[in-house]
Amino acid sequence: MRPYCLKSLAAASLLAAAGIAMTSAGMAVTSLSAADDIFQQSRAVYAALHSYSDTGVLDIEYATSRERHTFTTRFKAPRRFYFDFRKSGGDRFAIWSDGEKFHDWWRSTGVQNDYQQGRGVSAFNQAGYLTLGSGLKIPALLFPGAGLQGAFTNLDGIVPDGEEDVDGRRCYRLVGTTKDVYTGTGREVNVRQMTVWVDAETLLIRKVFEDAPKGTAVAAVMRITTRYEPQANPALDDNSFQFVSSASK
Repeated sequence: MRPYCLKSLAAASLLAAAGIAMTSAGMAVTSLSAADDIFQQSRAVYAALHSYSDTGVLDIEYATSRERHTFTTRFKAPRRFYFDFRKSGGDRFAIWSDGEKFHDWWRSTGVQNDYQQGRGVSAFNQAGYLTLGSGLKIPALLFPGAGLQGAFTNLDGIVPDGEEDVDGRRCYRLVGTTKDVYTGTGREVNVRQMTVWVDAETLLIRKVFEDAPKGTAVAAVMRITTRYEPQANPALDDNSFQFVSSASK
């Protein structure tokens, strides 16, 4: 799967098209109850952000075991970016951009790859596998014109499923179906149900649950729950986007 070139979208146009009202604090709110409308408004909010950061936890439930991994995301429009995924066993995968080139680094190989402007999305080619999908979720919303093939890109059939508190925040609970799609052939695999919890005040995503794909054998079951502590438009200096692989081994 090869994503397309990064393109920026005009934040004001997206917000106007989605009909999002803004509070005096600059955050988006919605009174809509339709699940797809809420999710589309959430997309528009991410696309309009000047900066973003989060810390996240990814819990995986297998048939006979569990794992927990962590990650950090930082973004500053239009192209500064940092994503650092740390596996519980000690492995690590990072993607970052200094505003010009994108880079990736994988601890298991010790190799750093550098991508010229216009080829930055190539840094995400391994993200689906090496970060168990987390490296393609929020980045696909921050770079909406990039064509990143993550779970949110292929989410459809969204229906409302009530409201629920997540870490003390009232959230809309939305349920839909997602899948992985091979860009070259259009082949669809790993079709699975996904639940997304969207903060009712900020429209930022706070939790995602992905069930095992349809037809998965009991012994191969894998369910993934991802939790986010997101911040919209935080103050981030340029040092926040530096990654030195030799110091990370």
